[in-house]
Amino acid sequence: MTDIYSYDKKHDEQTMINADTGKRNKDQYIENLREGDVVNDLFAVKMKNPPRAYKRGTWFIFVATDKTGEMSVKFWGGDNKDRVKRLYESFKVGDVIQIRSGSVETYEDKPEISINEKTGGLRRCNPNEYDISEFVPALGGKEIKELFDKIKKEIKSIENEQLKNLLSLFFDEQDFVKDFIHSPSAITHHHNYVGGNLEHTVGVIRLCNNICEMHPSINKDLVITGAILHDVGKLKEYKTTAAIDKTDEGNFIGHIVIGDRWVREKIDELKKSGKDFDQKLENNLCHLILSHHGKYEFGSPRMPKTVEACILHQADMMDSQVKNYIQSVEETKKNTDEDWAFVWDSNIGKKRIRYLGDI
Repeated sequence: MTDIYSYDKKHDEQTMINADTGKRNKDQYIENLREGDVVNDLFAVKMKNPPRAYKRGTWFIFVATDKTGEMSVKFWGGDNKDRVKRLYESFKVGDVIQIRSGSVETYEDKPEISINEKTGGLRRCNPNEYDISEFVPALGGKEIKELFDKIKKEIKSIENEQLKNLLSLFFDEQDFVKDFIHSPSAITHHHNYVGGNLEHTVGVIRLCNNICEMHPSINKDLVITGAILHDVGKLKEYKTTAAIDKTDEGNFIGHIVIGDRWVREKIDELKKSGKDFDQKLENNLCHLILSHHGKYEFGSPRMPKTVEACILHQADMMDSQVKNYIQSVEETKKNTDEDWAFVWDSNIGKKRIRYLGDI
């Protein structure tokens, strides 16, 4: 393969798109784009893959998003590989870009935006050109408040004084609460929107409460505290700009270990302030956090070794998998009117048939 960085600038190559001035109103949303549409609008960059050669030149692909969904974008450049490289490097994940004269096409039964450098282009936008709320899906303020009220009610119901003190140490901090109620739960899998982690946490708590009601011998205070804090590490794992992306800490360490460290730090703060926290209780609580993905291959440093850890893992799995299923069906419905469709299943690494009709 020819080195894509070796080309010199051509005399007659297409010039870069000049930036507009002033804030632009967004008119085209991904959920409404259909095959044959011409695209001239702003989108956030969710992912990007480096340039590579094809028979007519050099191309690259990235994922564009707005608050209604996401779509792959393919930029087809000519034989000036240096120009394509410079364009690719002119924007990064989390930036907002303007697409000019893209066209919606269908590839492998999915719509995507195609940009030919001879007729269209793209550029990175300045922050004063757009409203960030147009690009990141989010729960409404009323819904976030209702969900957080449920969290506060659960904290109030905890009878174990040591666990209640720990939760208070987290939730008495305004900056923590602000991050907690606005954090996404993922980039692509489930609850991948502002407030998603809050919604997921409430879902896990509800499932844990039901199981504890069925089995009164379970340490309910421990399970509910674990449910509230199990994904607290995601506040440091993800960052939200014009798109949801992982932080360096999230990529290097991951939310499970981040959460375990954070909880232990807060417990140390309690002890330094003169409040007791039993070592056995600390080990059990941190075990819930470290094992809540259930398997090593799912990213858990530990597998569940107590019934409380088993409950939290199963509740986390059920809420996340059901939500992922619902989201994938809703996304597929945007592109077809059929009752049946092949939908990608990340658990098996391939598409499988799913029913999209009403029951």
